[in-house]
Amino acid sequence: MLAGFIGENQRPPSNVNTDEIARKMRLDYLYSQKDLNQKALDGVQTLFEHFQRREFDLDAFMNDALNLIRRRLWIREVTVALLDRQDELFKYKYQAGLRKEAWDAHSRITYKSDEYVNPAVYKAREISKYTSLFLAEDNPYGEGEDATFSKPLMLESRRLSAEDSIEGDYFDVWIFGRDKEVVGWLEYSGTTAGKLPDTVALKWMELFSSVMSVALLVSEARLTRIRGAP
Repeated sequence: MLAGFIGENQRPPSNVNTDEIARKMRLDYLYSQKDLNQKALDGVQTLFEHFQRREFDLDAFMNDALNLIRRRLWIREVTVALLDRQDELFKYKYQAGLRKEAWDAHSRITYKSDEYVNPAVYKAREISKYTSLFLAEDNPYGEGEDATFSKPLMLESRRLSAEDSIEGDYFDVWIFGRDKEVVGWLEYSGTTAGKLPDTVALKWMELFSSVMSVALLVSEARLTRIRGAP
C-alpha cells in the first residue's frame, strides 16, 4: 500500500543494483549450506584419484583442480602459469572462468625468471611466504597485460570495504619443484560474491599449489619413463 502514497518521482535514487541484492542473498544462502572446508573436502578425494590411475594425465588433473577451486571455493577466475623447459619461459597453461578474450591475452604472455619478481612492475603485497596479493589500486600489470582484465570495469569499480574484491585484484601462489625451484604459480581472483577470499580459502589455495607441485613431478617422471622406454 505504501506505493500508493510515494510517487515514482519521489523515490530517492538508489546506488545499489536491485538484481545484485537478490544475487548476493542467493550466494549467501548457498554459502551457508556447508562449511567451506567441507565443500573443498568433497572434491579433493576425486582429485587425488588422478594419482591412482595407471596413466597420469597432467592436463586432466589441472583442469579438474581448477574447476574444483571455482566450484568449491567460489573463486571467480583461476589460471596456472608453468615453466616451459624448452625456452625457460613461464607461460599460462590452464584456466577456468576467464572470458575468451582474457584467456587469449594470457596465452600470448611469457615471462623470464627475473621478470615476474620485479617489484617495479608487479607491486605485490606479501600475505605469506607462498602467497602475494596484487590490488587494482596499485596497477600491478606489466606491458602487454591490459587485455587480461577489463580496464573500463576496473576504473568503474569501487572498493567499499576491506573485504571487497574489484576488477584487477588477483593473488599468486608459488608452485615449487625440486629444491624449492619456482616452476609456476597459481593465480586467482576474488570470489563470485565480489569479496576477497578469506584466510581459510587462501590456505586451501596454498594446499592446491602444493598438490600441483606433486602432479608436475609425477608427470615429469612419467615422461622420463616414456622417453627411456625401448
